[in-house]
Amino acid sequence: GSGESFYLCAVELPSNIPVVDYGEEPTFFKQWQMLVHPDMIENDLFKVAAKVDREAVRVIPTASSRTVMMTDPDGWFLKLCYRGVIGRNDRQLKSEHAISAIEVSTAISSSTDANILPHDIYLLREVFSRVAMLPDHESVYEWGIVLREPSPYPRNPRIKVMIPAFALFSRDEKNPDDPTLLTQLIKNQNKTVEDFMAEDVICPVYRAYFELLLSCGLQIEAHAQNILFALDEKYSVIGVIVRDAESIDKDFSLMSDLGLHNSFTDLQYKRLLRQQYNYSIMHSFMFDFKLGEYLVDPIIKDAVNNFSVNTSALTERIRVHNKAYI
Repeated sequence: GSGESFYLCAVELPSNIPVVDYGEEPTFFKQWQMLVHPDMIENDLFKVAAKVDREAVRVIPTASSRTVMMTDPDGWFLKLCYRGVIGRNDRQLKSEHAISAIEVSTAISSSTDANILPHDIYLLREVFSRVAMLPDHESVYEWGIVLREPSPYPRNPRIKVMIPAFALFSRDEKNPDDPTLLTQLIKNQNKTVEDFMAEDVICPVYRAYFELLLSCGLQIEAHAQNILFALDEKYSVIGVIVRDAESIDKDFSLMSDLGLHNSFTDLQYKRLLRQQYNYSIMHSFMFDFKLGEYLVDPIIKDAVNNFSVNTSALTERIRVHNKAYI
């Protein structure tokens, strides 16, 4: 959009309002108690505030309306509570979201450290969250925030650029005649289009999906906003980055099959159990729809629109790749 940045509001709450932290608070965050999107600061919930600073920290908007990138310290992402519908859903950030974000991030990074997960599957870890229990008439409204690290884990100095999957096939609104980023990346390398699409773009995403599921019992929501591609200084794809740990499903039945210790606090949120009526539906929703139709399909269509692509051969390569995991 045309707006380059805006300010979040810092809110100081009275001592009688419970505030709960999860994870490890970064040193830079200690100057604020709660940060609030400016759209939300006039909400009646904040009438209890002891103090409000309307220009606390400058942030840059991202494709996700309530997730912003801080300018100081540079690159940290902040997921905000938003009392209202964005897209289809109400975007309250409650304790269950905050806890899951931290615990799933810890589980994935621990599996990476233990060499259970390949080191070219990366995560933008969510390392700290805070939830305030605000009075809301006769009840309590849980108002949370989550901090996401600026650099993917495990650390790799070769990563110079991160491109969200949707940006590969989206048109540049300011330069609509420019070729898509996917077209530019294809032209930048020496493989055939089919080889590049299969080996560098599509199969690595499926690999990340299956490795996390079959090694950790965690099902990522691998749609075109949550998956990023890691590029080196020559614009070669060197890995897949997963973000939004809070949206990741926890397949407790599969964890039991794998003999994994279940250390998650909330045994209800984002839980999958084989005896649930929608167990297969939820896997299909994430695999066939979110990953297949929302990420892979538009990437293939963009390549087909700009190059001579044997879609049947490409589809068969994807099928054979995934069959080995299935």
